[in-house]
Amino acid sequence: MNPTSKSDLQISTPTDLTLLLTRTFNAPRHLVWEAMFTPEKMRRWMLPPPGFTMTTCECDARQGGLLKIQWKSAEADPAMTLNGVFTEVVPLERAVHTEEFALPSGQVVSTQVEAHEFFEKNGVTQMRITQTFETKAARDEGLGAGEGMEAGYRKLDELLAS
Repeated sequence: MNPTSKSDLQISTPTDLTLLLTRTFNAPRHLVWEAMFTPEKMRRWMLPPPGFTMTTCECDARQGGLLKIQWKSAEADPAMTLNGVFTEVVPLERAVHTEEFALPSGQVVSTQVEAHEFFEKNGVTQMRITQTFETKAARDEGLGAGEGMEAGYRKLDELLAS
């Protein structure tokens, strides 16, 4: 890979319970970090599911800080939610948080731990996310999120370029 070019999201399954997502951004690490964990910036690139709008975006990237994102649609009341707690944060390098995703019905469909790592070389940042699920079936369902995540990361590319 050319270190000065961005790449699309790469997803692998290193174990039966984990997904490894890797993405490169043509921006310094501090800008990628800020975009990933600052609510005002998250709202600009984190795309909602089709037919939904993001109604809540809270992110306190410090140990013990909360993550809360909600999406609503005309048909969905209450909202879909993603809630978590940061368990480890080394600014600009690593952030680990729990993540629980629930449907508007309140049914929890995914519980996982997500670890973000950031590496910079010559102004280009590689982000690695390790998602650890409770079951292989949940991990396999997580594979389906790649297309939506990449669409958001392309919006993030635009944000980082501006």
